Amino acid sequence: MALKKRDKRSAEIHFDFATEGEARYLHGERLDLLGRNDKFVSLVNFSIPQLCQFTACIDLKRTANVSSWAAFSYDANNSSMDINDLELGLSGENKQLRLYLFGTKRDIEIELALFLWYSVCCSWDTRKQLLEVYCNGELVHTETIGSAGCLKPSGSLVLGHLHKRKDGFIVRVSNSFIGSLYYFQMWDHVLGQEELLDCAMGNMVSWKEEYWNFSSILPVVDHHLRCAGSSEASSTRAPTLPPLPPTSSTNATLPLSFFSIDMQFSLFYKTERAPDYYDARNLLANWFSIIFTGEELVVTNFKVSYICKAIIKATSLETQEVLSLKIKQSLNDTYEEGLLSLYVKPEDVAVKPIALMDCPESFSHTTYKGNYSWPLTQPAAKAEVSCEKNPLQSAERSCGVHIDLEQAFWRKPDLTECRLLEELPDNILDLQDITITEENAQDVAEQILHLLPNATLQMEELEIITSKVSEIVRLADVSVALAESILSILNYILLQEIEDDNMRQVTNSILKTTEEMGYKVTYTERNTSVITTSMALLVMRPDPSMFGGLAFGVASYNRGLGLKINIQENPFKEALASVFLPESLKKFLGIEHSDPEKHSKIQFNFFGTTSLFVDDSLTKERLNTYVVSASIENASVQTLKEPVTITLQHIDHNTGSAAVHCVFWDFQKNNGLGGWNTSGCEMDSTDRNYTICFCNHLTHFGVLLDLARTEIDATQDRILTLISYAGCGVSSLFLCITLVTYLALEKLRRDNPAKLLLNLCAALLMLNMVFLTNSWLASFNQPALCITVAVLLHYFLLAAFTWMCLESVQFYLALIKVFNAYVPKYILKCSIAGWGIPALVISTVLIINKDFYGDGSHSESNPFSNFCWIQENTVFYISVVAYIILIFLINTAMFIIVLLQIHSMKSRTHKRSRFWKRGFLQDLKSAFSLMFLLGLTWGFVFFAWGAVRILFLYLFSIFNTLQGFFIFVFHCLMKEEVAKQCRVPFCWGRCRWSNYSAADMMVG
Repeated sequence: MALKKRDKRSAEIHFDFATEGEARYLHGERLDLLGRNDKFVSLVNFSIPQLCQFTACIDLKRTANVSSWAAFSYDANNSSMDINDLELGLSGENKQLRLYLFGTKRDIEIELALFLWYSVCCSWDTRKQLLEVYCNGELVHTETIGSAGCLKPSGSLVLGHLHKRKDGFIVRVSNSFIGSLYYFQMWDHVLGQEELLDCAMGNMVSWKEEYWNFSSILPVVDHHLRCAGSSEASSTRAPTLPPLPPTSSTNATLPLSFFSIDMQFSLFYKTERAPDYYDARNLLANWFSIIFTGEELVVTNFKVSYICKAIIKATSLETQEVLSLKIKQSLNDTYEEGLLSLYVKPEDVAVKPIALMDCPESFSHTTYKGNYSWPLTQPAAKAEVSCEKNPLQSAERSCGVHIDLEQAFWRKPDLTECRLLEELPDNILDLQDITITEENAQDVAEQILHLLPNATLQMEELEIITSKVSEIVRLADVSVALAESILSILNYILLQEIEDDNMRQVTNSILKTTEEMGYKVTYTERNTSVITTSMALLVMRPDPSMFGGLAFGVASYNRGLGLKINIQENPFKEALASVFLPESLKKFLGIEHSDPEKHSKIQFNFFGTTSLFVDDSLTKERLNTYVVSASIENASVQTLKEPVTITLQHIDHNTGSAAVHCVFWDFQKNNGLGGWNTSGCEMDSTDRNYTICFCNHLTHFGVLLDLARTEIDATQDRILTLISYAGCGVSSLFLCITLVTYLALEKLRRDNPAKLLLNLCAALLMLNMVFLTNSWLASFNQPALCITVAVLLHYFLLAAFTWMCLESVQFYLALIKVFNAYVPKYILKCSIAGWGIPALVISTVLIINKDFYGDGSHSESNPFSNFCWIQENTVFYISVVAYIILIFLINTAMFIIVLLQIHSMKSRTHKRSRFWKRGFLQDLKSAFSLMFLLGLTWGFVFFAWGAVRILFLYLFSIFNTLQGFFIFVFHCLMKEEVAKQCRVPFCWGRCRWSNYSAADMMVG
């Protein structure tokens, strides 16, 4: 950019007045500025004297919203380049006004809309120390300043820039004005408010041709301007001001130039993990921001591969050779940040100037948001124009620099802030006719979100929604904001938990759209994520050369709260859902490319609801985990030798040790509707909480629970649970009655069988009480309390069975081993065994690991699922199942032997009894009495398989929970000795037993 020297003029000061014929007034002529650095107008021939009072006015019309702009500036300080040292200036930030005065600045609370003319005036009175600012004749700002300063003389006045003077040159220090300027006037006194909009000419500076240098911008005639037809031109004479001194100013701006940089650098690190492309990129970005400060040298963009290539914009009077050397010297340095550092040698830096053309004036036609004209814009700058529908907001377009081609180019317009010319339909069905384009995609997505709460989500609406979302995703790029809107739409649909044919029709479309969208999201960092209340996706572009395996995981998930995806290099030890990708996948990541932009992305998805993944072909399995997916961009990953590891936590704990299947979503199954498939996936391990799967491919993963191996469904479980609670409550009541009866009547508890019965009733009562209060105590969510409850439940269960076993031993001694059956301290020994053996088992479990006990429920569908019990299957099978089976077998054997012995005794004494029916009934009563006393009804559970499973489970729940009730009936209510002691013969006298009843046998 050539510098223009100012013409030498005489140092003499002229005081003669110009005649009316010599001056050309500029009424009705404006200046159009397009924001270029070399286009400005400056005051020439005249010098402004010291002014302790003054009024300055200018008319302006803005046509673009830029980050900063300037209408005019007056600078008299040659020693400082600080913009805040301006004597006088008017600028703004977008629509806001900013005034500079005597080295200070202040923001004026007023907005200037685009494409409207404003007349802005400021006045200063030193005696009053009063500053006033007017807009269109209205006072908008008044301020008393504690300063008696006067405007310094012999400064430079420039229209269209905030400027400073350096070595006689005008240096631009702000963005240029984009729009039109007109009618700058300046007076040496304070004008009254009523005079501001008059067409009087300024007596210090006036809107006449002789005051201004129009060599770079020519005035444009506009008869619609204020004062265009004024007669003031013929009646007002402006005095000729003293000319500027020869050395005061030269009308030139700092030239703009660009340089291309190729730089090799060494990267050092003290971390365990070697730095990758993103580490190097961030380190270089921070380094550039430190060594290139201010506006003289600015890095516009750069990229990193094996070398660093950058574009630097220089705003300086220095020659290109000097600037090249300055840039090279700046880059010869060592920079350290934390555990990373870089070093650049002088010979590894190549600097060359490049010639870049401005982005030309351009026109954008859009169907839905109007048409936009973009002004001539410098490289690495941004143009802003008002939106057509809402002019107070702006459309933006950047003039970028292609780092490889070394050419300036227009980027895509950003019309995000602009409204649609016509409102979108307020019904989802009417959106079908809307064509999706880049300018209306965000608006359509937000409109769908707005309409969803009132939608029925029938098939037609679902098809339109998924169709429009798919069209949006097919656009070239998807911003993070647009991706959030799309995922929010899908999230809302999934949360409705629609499990019908309508949802089945769109499942594959939703899954494919989500994956396609993830790869089109625009971002600059190592990774980006989009998260909603029940869905999340994360996309990253790893450095293949540093790829040693990668794990994605969701640590916890509570629908609507705190969903977060974590990334780490090693597999997760604990996570709700995680996927570990092995190192062998680096061959799919584009390791052969040196350009990081050509490396493939990895995407991870999490679906926090199972309603989307319905497979009608499944009859005995259901999805018991949330679904995760992993994929690599533009790669079909199949038949891996080193499998992908998927860890999934069960939604409902697999307490019944049901079979599980590791599966993936097969898009081709069920005639293209999709379904679960086990091919290529196998289970590594599983327990009640987690399943770990190995798969040799990438897709959507889940775990199916085999319902054929589960005990019962949710409805039957609820009924059986209610029966259990009711039965335990009834048993507790009658066990209390039995205990009170035997404890109150001393004669009833003299013999050993009665004492054994008391201990059994006590154990059963405590077992029932702990069971009934278990869920309530578990609801407090106190781990220590839950462990205590689980321990007590375990203990009294084992104690109850131990006393049942001791009852069978008592039968053996009484009926089989009649002679020599005396055992010294028999009850003491029984008590030690009955209460001590369970305590020994419990103590062993606690010593090994107290966390074997806890809250075993995570089922949202089961209202009774909060239950403190044993958590480890192995401990449960050894300490409960094996213990009970052993006692059950002993008691069953004793039951058979006792029945045979009773039958033998009766046969010898009543060989020819005519009352065989009564004897049969007595034998039946004896059998039932023994069954409940010995706990043989627990055997029903062993027959709960196949077609009769539900029947036997109901029998199991009824008879076992009512065990206390039946003990009361057979050993209290129907026992003759109890009736006698209670002296109620009129009630119980009819319930007489024969001498060979089971109860009497125990007395012996």
